Amino acid sequence: MTTGQPENLGLGELRFPEADPRLKKWSFGNLLAFTGPGMILASVTIGNGEVFSASRGGAVFGVAILWTFVFCAIMKAAIVYSGARYITLTGEHPFQRWAQIIPGPRNWLALLLGILAVACFPSWAVAYFQGLGQWSNWTFHTDINPMIWGMIWGVIGFATVFIRSFKIVENFQTVVVGLMIIFAFIAVFVSNPPWVEALRGLIPGAPADYPQWVKDGFPDVAARPIPLEIIAYLGALGGGSYDYIGYVGSLRAKRWGMLGVPNPAELEAKLDRLDTDVARIPLAEDGENLENGRAWLRAAQLDVVASFVSVTILALTFLILGDVVLGTGAAESVPNNDNILSDQAAFFSVISPVLVYLYQIAIWAAFFGSLQALFSTIYPYTVREAFAPSFAFLRDPKHWHRIRVAVAAYTFLGATFLLFSGVSYTAVISFAGILGGVLSLGVWGFAQLWTEHKVLPKPYQMHPVLRVIVLISSIFLFIAGAIALVQFFVNFLG
Repeated sequence: MTTGQPENLGLGELRFPEADPRLKKWSFGNLLAFTGPGMILASVTIGNGEVFSASRGGAVFGVAILWTFVFCAIMKAAIVYSGARYITLTGEHPFQRWAQIIPGPRNWLALLLGILAVACFPSWAVAYFQGLGQWSNWTFHTDINPMIWGMIWGVIGFATVFIRSFKIVENFQTVVVGLMIIFAFIAVFVSNPPWVEALRGLIPGAPADYPQWVKDGFPDVAARPIPLEIIAYLGALGGGSYDYIGYVGSLRAKRWGMLGVPNPAELEAKLDRLDTDVARIPLAEDGENLENGRAWLRAAQLDVVASFVSVTILALTFLILGDVVLGTGAAESVPNNDNILSDQAAFFSVISPVLVYLYQIAIWAAFFGSLQALFSTIYPYTVREAFAPSFAFLRDPKHWHRIRVAVAAYTFLGATFLLFSGVSYTAVISFAGILGGVLSLGVWGFAQLWTEHKVLPKPYQMHPVLRVIVLISSIFLFIAGAIALVQFFVNFLG
């Protein structure tokens, strides 16, 4: 229940801790120093998003759809940053403020997006089960049912929730996936792609039809409406609300901006009782505080930019290689339900056959590392931030381990059910990507624009250019997601 004015809550004027001096000077070293949660966010999408979806997009449509990946990355980055900047400036997750300022029943929007995100958890996890299942038969030269292999990896991934430190494995995964990215980048140049066509692919335009070889050899792909196929790729790119809600919450651990005050939990509790229909969040507006606030925002900017630049470069790399190695006039093969990962090994064999083994190791690191991060970090934070405004006990740190275990158990059991139900890989990542990676992000963007206008003092609101980008992004993602979701169910139900 709110109590009105800031003075009734003992808030006074809110002042930021002194900003880290490195934030006042841009450099590559500082970029690395303030990159953390964003790279975890990037890592959890590499397998399904960039390795599979971008490769498939390049094989099917070639470099003509490069622009869609670039534009989508910019739109997603803008919306994610809007949430990251809000928690950095105020110390509260935007979902907490939506409980008060969004018209309608209290907390309805946070609950809705939380439910949509939670509905996607098993879909995204089972995609990793399926990918690791196929990877195991391919790598170990076995002929075991991929569902059995997938189940084994799922159990191992779930077990990591109970391991206090996973640092050695995480560092190994980072190095191996980093090597994969480097060699994939080299492979682009070795394969000598059509550079002029690639540049033209940055100019917006829509494919008129599927290539004839796709229609002849892959009728299940050609049966999907083109907007559904492309939007499904974009939904997988860089993650979705199921990741971003948790990502914004994970910034608490970095203690940037108002999150770094001596008692952030006490501040959050007071803000929860602040009636922002009566008063805005009382951030001090003198020059020193404004400078510190803007400096802290650079940390969030660096983290979001590093994350989305990384996934965009990797996606474009795999899209170009998909065109050159798998597309029209080349192998003419489409990564699909029964062939999620193995065709992409040819990307590395253009440099040296030995690098296929590096690719196999890197794929395991990407898929298993993503699965482990979803179970132990991203999804538990998503549940906490989406439902804590309605259920206060979720904010209590003493419940954190139980939350992690409960969320991991739900995700594991749901993914297991989907695994043995026989649902297709492309169906589950299309559903999760469209619902959580496109449609709900449009809703998030609209809500965040209203939140900034309603509760932040003018000097702390988004720059008009950023506001326009978030608005355009929200409109596009909402409309594209709605269209694709309708097409998905029409196509799925036959």
